[in-house]
Amino acid sequence: MPEFKHYLPLQNVALPFVAIAAATAFLYFASPIVIPIIVATSLAYILSPAVSVLKKIKIPHTLAVILVLMISFFLIGVVGYFLIAQAQSLIQDLPLYWNTLVEFSGKLLNKYKEFFPQRGDLDLRSFQLKDFSSITKYLFRGISSTVSFLFGSFLVLFLTFFILNDQQMLKRKLIRAFSRSKEKAGTEILEEINQQIQGFLLVKFGTSFALAIIFTIGLLIIGVNYAYIWGPLAGVLNLIPYVGPILGAIPPLIVAGVQFKAVAPVMWVLILFLVFQNLEGNIITPKLMGDKLNLSPLAVLVSVMFWTWLWGALGIILAVPITASVKVICDHVEALQPIGILLGGKGD
Repeated sequence: MPEFKHYLPLQNVALPFVAIAAATAFLYFASPIVIPIIVATSLAYILSPAVSVLKKIKIPHTLAVILVLMISFFLIGVVGYFLIAQAQSLIQDLPLYWNTLVEFSGKLLNKYKEFFPQRGDLDLRSFQLKDFSSITKYLFRGISSTVSFLFGSFLVLFLTFFILNDQQMLKRKLIRAFSRSKEKAGTEILEEINQQIQGFLLVKFGTSFALAIIFTIGLLIIGVNYAYIWGPLAGVLNLIPYVGPILGAIPPLIVAGVQFKAVAPVMWVLILFLVFQNLEGNIITPKLMGDKLNLSPLAVLVSVMFWTWLWGALGIILAVPITASVKVICDHVEALQPIGILLGGKGD
């Protein structure tokens, strides 16, 4: 008996790839428009519970939105100003830390030079720096000018206001955008996205904020210089899946080693980060999140790489919630279900 092979229709295979390519091109070229909307939407998700709390104490909705935004952006501005002042001081001291690290590396290499093919002492003085003035311009090259940065900030502020103020109306319009026969499906999609994204953003940003405070206080107690920078930096980097917590611990470990020239402070910093990062990553966040985000670890890593390539640092932070939203939509669109299955975790 001849064997019959089973073939998939070309459109079943090609359509998901065409959709991905079209979406990528749109998001890349429309990034000046899409990015402020994504940032404002994320802020609206995070600030929405605060608005609800104010409404419960009989404050009108619009006034509650204005109060929450004013307080939030004021706090962001104060913290940002303080961090910029600390960063400027750090940049002035960076040559001292760098040169001390280079000197220590040279002594270490010369101590074990018998393991290297070169003969004689290694001289690393050529790697020492007098100042970082030539490097700072690269650190801030993403901000073309103060005017454009302020304009972008005000644009995000106004977008966040309108999204928060009109969230119920926007929800109804999005549901009505589907045909009446598909209105139920549209409601299910929005509710699922709301549950997943709001839960993830509140838990992840909340735990990262708490970690930033804990790390700052811990580094201050240990006596590590510029703890007000390393604590918030570790909190922000904690938003990056898997590698973020490791990257957040490296700078304070190096500074502690260079500053104290002793093992004990470095070990205390290492213990501080290991204990609280493991508590957050393995106990607190899984307990609060449960199985809300049904994404495979591989999908998370690939999505971080993709969104970082597409939108840079912002893509790293928003990779997981955006991918979770994409998965929900793909699960409810028949032609895109293969993408949803590939993104899914153990539940799919």
